[in-house]
Amino acid sequence: MLEKKFTIGCKQGFHLRPAQALMEVATGFSSSIIVKKDGSDNEADAKSILGLMSLGLDYNQSVTVVVEGDDEADALAAVEKLFLSNFGE
Repeated sequence: MLEKKFTIGCKQGFHLRPAQALMEVATGFSSSIIVKKDGSDNEADAKSILGLMSLGLDYNQSVTVVVEGDDEADALAAVEKLFLSNFGE
């Protein structure tokens, strides 16, 4: 199991476009990818766009991504690339 903390860098918060980008990347891996909203008990499966949207993540909100499975290192690297690029925004 791997985990890493990220900050939402999208000025409009974590809206539909970033959620869809994360979901599309996550579904390409067999590993479980969970996004946890820091400071609360809320978490979502990164392969569920509705789950991701239900987190209500705002600009500068911290999240922890937990990845577990056979391809966890590659999955976390792909997720990190999305966060570092601000989901292409």
